[in-house]
Amino acid sequence: MVKIPDLIKEFIDAQGIFVVGTIGGSKFANISPRIFFKVEEDAIYWLDFFKHKSYRNIQVNPCVTISVFNKDNLEGYQFRGIVRFITDEPTKSEIKESIIKKTLEGHPSEKIKQLSKKDVNVIQFEPQVCYSLNPETYSDMSIGSDIDSTTLYQ
Repeated sequence: MVKIPDLIKEFIDAQGIFVVGTIGGSKFANISPRIFFKVEEDAIYWLDFFKHKSYRNIQVNPCVTISVFNKDNLEGYQFRGIVRFITDEPTKSEIKESIIKKTLEGHPSEKIKQLSKKDVNVIQFEPQVCYSLNPETYSDMSIGSDIDSTTLYQ
């Protein structure tokens, strides 16, 4: 798995949101924003409250793409990797509580508070390749990979 450099971890945290792309049995891509997350050196965790399209797609196909972008600076990153549901306790509860605490500190709205009380799935994403989305760089060349990134998802 690709180690996520501190600079990129800080970038993701500063944006406060990223988009998850999944593909399931329908072969149509689904994208969904995530604000309940935490980034570690070798994984990104997020909470899935709804069990809708992304949830169903992941059950069929654990290959996921994450994209984060700053539109003002035209800077961003794309990660491709594999996800799994965290089900073992107390790990699931510890990750869930740390993500909820962090998110509520940054987003104190009533809607976010209500959402954080719902039953949730904890998802672990392990990046296998990272690309720059900066327009002045070659976006088809990986900036970090533990696999042959030219053949990933072909």
